[in-house]
Amino acid sequence: MLEVIHPGPFTTIQDLGRSGFQRYGVSVTGAMDPQASSLANLIVGNEPQDAVLEITFTGAKFQFHQPTLFAVTGADMLIQLDGIELKGGRPISVSGGEVLHFVNLRAGCRGYLAVHGGLEVPEVMGSRSTFLRAGIGGLEGRALRKGDKIPYAPCGQDKQALADWHVPTDLWWKKEKVRVLKGPEVNRFDSEQLDKFTSEPYTISPQSDRMGYRLQGTLLKSQDATELVSEPVTFGTIQVPSGGEPIVLMADRQTTGGYPRIGQVIQVDLPILAQKKPGDRVQFEFVSLEEARKLAAAFRQWQQDIKTSIEVRRRQDAQ
Repeated sequence: MLEVIHPGPFTTIQDLGRSGFQRYGVSVTGAMDPQASSLANLIVGNEPQDAVLEITFTGAKFQFHQPTLFAVTGADMLIQLDGIELKGGRPISVSGGEVLHFVNLRAGCRGYLAVHGGLEVPEVMGSRSTFLRAGIGGLEGRALRKGDKIPYAPCGQDKQALADWHVPTDLWWKKEKVRVLKGPEVNRFDSEQLDKFTSEPYTISPQSDRMGYRLQGTLLKSQDATELVSEPVTFGTIQVPSGGEPIVLMADRQTTGGYPRIGQVIQVDLPILAQKKPGDRVQFEFVSLEEARKLAAAFRQWQQDIKTSIEVRRRQDAQ
C-alpha cells in the first residue's frame, strides 16, 4: 500500500494510455512523458505499460506500507527517502514505513514513480490511466488527495535493488529544439510562414495543460482561409488556429480537430515537450519520415538493451 501524505500540486496515476477507443471519442490519455514512465517500470522489472504515479512539479510525499522496489525517473527533482537524498534512474528497495519526499524541482516538470508489479487500481477500457475530463481510470478518475491509499503487491527477496547500478540516460528534458514531421495541411502555409515556424522559439503559455500547450510567439498565417472538416489528431499534433498561435496537442488531447495541422512532433521528442512548463521555450525543426523512423527504432533498441542489462545483472547478483 502506498499512502499519499501530500499529493503535491497535481499527481495522477498513469500508464501508456487506453488505445482502441478514439473512434468513440475517448482520449488515449496516459503518461505525458511515456519514455520516463516506461523507463521507471523497466528499472523495477515491470512491463513498460504498468501503472505509475505522474508527479507534476514538486512537494508530493508518500509512505510505503509494504516491502517493494521502486524507481523515480523524469524531471530532475531533489528526492529524499526518510530525509536522505536519493538519485533517480536506479532501483531502490524499501521494507515498509519509509517516506518518499519530492522536495523541489531543479529542471523539467514531471517525475514518475514506479513500484515493482505496478499500482493495483482497476482497469477502465484496458488502461489504468486517469482521464480527468471523463472522470475515469486511476483512483476514482481524479487527481490524488491526502490520505489516498494505492495498493501494490509486496515483493520478496528475489527483487532486491541492484547495488551501485543505475540507468545512464540522456537528459532529454534539457533540450530546447523539438523535431517535427510536416503536417497534412502544411501546404496552407507558404515558405515564409514555415521559416518563421522553425526559426524563432516559442514560449509555453500559462494556458497549457495535459490536453494541449498553447504557444506564445510568432503568429502564423494560413494562405487558405476555407474551413476544414475535423480530422484525426494525435499526441504531438501541432495545430494553427485562426489567431495564428500554434497549439501542440498533448496526452489528454481530443480525438479530432478542425484547425490546420502544420506539423507532428516525432515520437522520441515528445518527452522534451512533456518536461516543459509554462514560461519555458521550445523551437521546432522539420525532419524526414525516414529519420523519424530511425530515431524511433534506436529508442526501442535502447529500451531493450536496458531490459536485458537488468536481467543479466540480477542473474549475476543471484549467483
